[in-house]
This record gives sequence, structure tokens and C-alpha cells, in this order.
Amino acid sequence: MKRPKLKKASKRMSCSKRFKIQKKVREHKRKVRKEAKKKGINRKPKRDISIPNNAPFKEDILREAEQRKQRREELKNQQKLERQKEVAKKRKLEEKKEKPDEKKQKVKKKKPVVAKPKKPAVKNPTRSMCEQVNKVIEAADIILEVLDARDPLGSRCMQAEQAVLQSPNKKLLLVLNKIDLVPRDNLEKWLQFLNNQLPTVAFKCSTQVQERNLPGVGKKRGPNCIDISKGTLSYGAASLLKILRSLCSPQTETIKVGLIGFSNAGKSSLINTLKQYRVCNVGAVRGTTRIMQDVNIDGRIKIIDSPGLVVSPDNPPATLLMRSAFLSDEENHMDGVTKILKHCDKQQIMLRYNVPDYRNPLEFLDLLAHKRGLLKKKGLADLEAAAKFFLNDWMGAKLCYYTQPPASFTSHIDDKLTSAMKKAVNCKIIEEENRRNIKAVRNPTPSSSISFHYSQITNGILDVNEIKVEDQVLSDQEEEEEMEEEEDVNKDEKNEMPDAEEEKSESKEKTVKSVSFDKPAEAENDDYDFNADFN
Repeated sequence: MKRPKLKKASKRMSCSKRFKIQKKVREHKRKVRKEAKKKGINRKPKRDISIPNNAPFKEDILREAEQRKQRREELKNQQKLERQKEVAKKRKLEEKKEKPDEKKQKVKKKKPVVAKPKKPAVKNPTRSMCEQVNKVIEAADIILEVLDARDPLGSRCMQAEQAVLQSPNKKLLLVLNKIDLVPRDNLEKWLQFLNNQLPTVAFKCSTQVQERNLPGVGKKRGPNCIDISKGTLSYGAASLLKILRSLCSPQTETIKVGLIGFSNAGKSSLINTLKQYRVCNVGAVRGTTRIMQDVNIDGRIKIIDSPGLVVSPDNPPATLLMRSAFLSDEENHMDGVTKILKHCDKQQIMLRYNVPDYRNPLEFLDLLAHKRGLLKKKGLADLEAAAKFFLNDWMGAKLCYYTQPPASFTSHIDDKLTSAMKKAVNCKIIEEENRRNIKAVRNPTPSSSISFHYSQITNGILDVNEIKVEDQVLSDQEEEEEMEEEEDVNKDEKNEMPDAEEEKSESKEKTVKSVSFDKPAEAENDDYDFNADFN
């Protein structure tokens, strides 16, 4: 009923009517949810945030979003693996606890312990790497020595080059990798210096991502997603393939190309760049590649990847630190930092790491640790972690530093061999391709990079007999397995002992303890009588 004085009807209602309406709404929603579950329809799918084409830095935003997704997936996989490991450990412990109880019930006598045969000695890794490099040199028709553009002279091996040039049919080329980490003027000087001895090709590898991010593999992407593997370009891949195809003779169907060089020079990443697919394992850790691997680039070119060259112990300590394939954990990282800082410009180091003036390497590591947040308890600087961080940064493929070519250098290669190599290879094509690649690459300025005042040819080992082999070298996993087996045998023997023998052993231990208190062990080179105080 409308009230006579009011223009509009009132919206007031009784409480019972309002509660009935709310109850019916709840029941309706519940029925809708049930039907959706039966049909398999869950919540509404989240809409992808679409970025307009006119937005600035669209590609960078999408690339960052893709990287975040990858990090989340990697974290989930790591957590899953850790859970599986914990479950496996718990099962092993439960099985070990159950086994001795079953043995007590069934058998009370001791079982004779059978002597297990000794495990065969494991081959020294440096020896196997040397053998693999020799196999690559023998099998390949053309050999590419990969050099680091930051220190080309230090990444050259005189022994390997001489071994290749001894055979008349083999051809040797130099590949100057990581040209994007060196100033342009310095790069041109090094190319001129190396071209006087052997034909060199300027190269810059592309940073490949996992196979699921490459086209045609894994989940399909939307139109707004960008493949991260296409984010970094490579320079010199087309020119290198062009040079290799020109060296192919029409008689031979396929040509074998071998890669040699010291660790972390970029051999495996060079193969991935030429193949445009992740074929070889790549990592910042030195010594990732330990076995030779054949990769077919196309119908006529076959590339053989090799492990790093073995460094001779006769080299100076700085070269041993930078070129050796394996770094032992016992090695002091602080000494490695002092060796590198000795040959660097102090002001450039301060600008690179944003650190104030320092007097010695220890003070530099202290400042670096506070700057990067590498701290222990009570705010103390973790010098060991700072030293590892500096060495990883220096050995990796991010830090920009450069060396100067020597003013006077006596080449270990004969002029006849150099002229023969230049005749076999068309040097004009190489020079043109190098100029084109140098113009395309973005090089750092000398002010933003560090000058390294140390450059010397590294002596390597190719003869297996020169490497000292230990009688028996066991890996860490094998040692842990042996320790666990010994502990299991000791536990079985203790569990199989009868109760009377256990009581006797406990009483003997008590008497031994009492005797040891009355008669303590005699100290060496000490005439004092301890029994005088106790009597």
C-alpha cells in the first residue's frame, strides 16, 4: 500500500522476507558451482594483460615477464627435487632400522664378513682431456683455435698450433670470440696482429636459452610473447660458415672441423650459435665439456667439440689461475684475487665495482663484501665469498677488460707456413667480413672497461706421458658409498651380539674409565708425576 503523503513506495521489508531471499540466492549459487564441477569448468580464465603496440619498450617488458615465468618454474622444479630427496633419505633410514630387528629374531650368531673386491682406479681427468684433444686434432681436416678477445695472446697454445701445422693437409684458423667485451680500437689492433701470423675471424656468440624456449618446442605462445633466444644476436656465424664452405673440396662430401682452445673460451657456445639450437652443454663453470662430441651443422660441415687444453704447471701463477680447467677447493681464492689485482688499473677497478680507494687486496674485498651484502654474523665481511664473487665475475663472459698487443713478438710459426695458410684461405673475404661484424657490434668504451697489464702465451700439454697419474683417484661419491658400507657392517656386528656380551662390554668400559682416571696418560717430554697429587 502506498502511503498518501509519499510520492515513492517504500523499499522496506520484513526481516523474514529478506532472509528468505538471501537463502535462495545462496542455494542458487551452490547449485551453479556443483554443475560447473561436474562439467569440469573451473573459475573464469585469467585474461592476459595485453600491451598496446604504441607502448614504449614493449619488447623489454614482455621479455622480463617471460624471464619471471621461467624463474618461477625453475624454483618449483628445485623444490620438487629437494622434497623427493628428503623422502628417499627417510625411506632409507626406515629400512636400515627395520633390517637389524629382523636379523636379531632369526639369527644370533655372527656372520662371516666377506672381503669385497677393491674398486678399480679412476682415470685422471686431465689425462683423459689430453687424450680427447689429440683425437680431435687427428680426426679433423680444419682446426679452429678459439681465443678470448680480452686476452688473445694468453688464450693461445703454442704446442697445439705446432702439432696442427706439422701435418701438411690440415688447416689452422683462429676465431677471436667475445669481441663485444673489448673496445673497438683494441679489437682492430689485435686482429691486425693475429692476421700477420694466421687468418683470424672475429666472432660473437649468442646466448642460447633452454630448448623449450626455442621455436617449435614446448608450449605454444601467444602473439604478444617474444622468444628470449632471439634477444641476443650473433655476429660472425654467417661469415665463418661461408669461409668453411669455401674450403670444402668438391671431392669430399663432408668436411670435419675441430675446435680447440682453453676452458671458458666459448667453444661449445660457438657450436650452439652455428647450429642455432642448444646441442652442447654450456656453463660458467670451467671444465663443463670433458668428452669430444660430433655435431652436424649441415650436409657438408661436421664440427667436433673438444674439452679444454691442459695447462702446463710451468706457467706463471696468474696464467694457471685464469686458464686451468679445474680449480681445487683447497686453493686459496684470496691469492687469486691478489694475482689479478696486481696487473689491473686501480682507478678502473674502483669505477667498475663502485668502491672507494683501497690500500691492499684485503681492504678491497672488505669493501666489495659490504657493497654486495656478503656479510657474516654481527656484520662481519665474508672475504672468501667476496673473493669467489670477484673471480667468477672475472672468468665469466660479462666483465669487460682488455690487453694490449706486444710491440715486439717473435712468432713460433715459420713464414712459409703462414704464407701457405693464407694461400689456402681467401684472406680478402675474411677481412671484409671482419669489418662488417666490427661495425655491427656494440663495443664498450675504454673508460667503462678494465685494462689488464699482463699478456703471455700459455704453455699447454699434449703428450699424455708428461702428466703424472696417481695410483688410485676416487671420486667423492665413491668415497661416501664406501664409508656408508663400513658403517652398515659395524652396525650389523653390534646388533648381532647377544645381551650377555653387551653387558660385559659395558662393564669393561666402566672399569677402563676408572683406571684411566687413576692412571692418566703420560705426557711426552714431561717429568712431572701426576700421581703425587692424587695420593
